[in-house]
Amino acid sequence: METGEMADAESTALSDWFSAATPCPATSTDLWRTNPHLPRRLECGVTFDIVLADRHLIEAAYRLLVEYEQPLGPAVAFTSLRSAAVLVPCGTSESWSSLIAASQWSGRLPRPACLGKRHAILVPAPVPRSGAGVARWLVPPDDEQVIGGTPLLTSPAPLARCLAEALALHLPLERSPWSRAMTAVRSVLPSARRP
Repeated sequence: METGEMADAESTALSDWFSAATPCPATSTDLWRTNPHLPRRLECGVTFDIVLADRHLIEAAYRLLVEYEQPLGPAVAFTSLRSAAVLVPCGTSESWSSLIAASQWSGRLPRPACLGKRHAILVPAPVPRSGAGVARWLVPPDDEQVIGGTPLLTSPAPLARCLAEALALHLPLERSPWSRAMTAVRSVLPSARRP
């Protein structure tokens, strides 16, 4: 039955951690065991906060975090939206504005927001159906990195730096009318021949 599927998909410690972010943990765990294909609605500010940003920006920031050998925690992509969310330690929402302000942030994309209490997030089901669902894991929680019942979460300071760097390095630059005109001129000029 599906209970075995859930047991195979997720450790008890991780399931307990997710259920702690619901109004009624015992009922939530029972519901997920009965139907492990249901996405989970979890409250922020209980066991984690979330950093919400453009999905491509988060993907680029995660590549940079790997390059800098920083640990990666879970991140969720929303299938019908261009956004994604990174699970960060509880309380990050209180210091996020100062962390992101320390990075140079241009206006090309909305500034990443950190959401805590009074917000919620949908995360994939314990046993998601293929090709369906409102959310998918960009990086799933790692059962092997659960310490004291809590999975590893992405550290907010390196995340803020990598989001700003990803914006500068990986996303197309806004082009001014002058730079567009220069590109047009260069395209019609003969290319310089090398001797």
